[in-house]
Amino acid sequence: MSSLIGTLGGDDAFIARLNYFHTSGLADIGNEPVFLTVFQYHYAGRPGLSASRVHSYIPSSFNATHAGLPGNDDSGAMGAFAVFSILGLFPNAGQNMYLITPPFFEEVRVTHPMTGKVAVVRNVGFDPGYKRIWLQEARLNGEAYSRSWIGHEFFTEGGVLELVLGEEESDWGRALENRPPSVSSG
Repeated sequence: MSSLIGTLGGDDAFIARLNYFHTSGLADIGNEPVFLTVFQYHYAGRPGLSASRVHSYIPSSFNATHAGLPGNDDSGAMGAFAVFSILGLFPNAGQNMYLITPPFFEEVRVTHPMTGKVAVVRNVGFDPGYKRIWLQEARLNGEAYSRSWIGHEFFTEGGVLELVLGEEESDWGRALENRPPSVSSG
């Protein structure tokens, strides 16, 4: 991703292209290849924009109405997108990590079926009206956590990820060293 972002002119140009893709009618959230584009803002240092984008698709396209599951739910792809988005931990295929956005609930618990360990994601300052969707800071097991992603060991070893929310985008997760790993840059 870092090479692609550089080729397209840097973070701002990449973000502008993502914004255009999602607002111009080109993006069809009912088509699986679009899923990751919702979260690619992380790679340009703007995880807050990923949170904003996912909070626009859910509930507008994923909801309890007749039309609330867009596209063809091929082998559960639409459901998986919705579940991982709602959990606030979106997996990137081929990488052992999840991109962090605020869950749609005050707290989410996932128990690993083999280890029995529990991974907890807790929104501090949760707002059921979803006005506070911007991560201000994060703590993993009580320690400051600034990466915009978390490894799969969070599920196998368990832990508590606390996400402090606010009403405006912050600098959390924006630094180069806090972006998700990119195959082209390590």
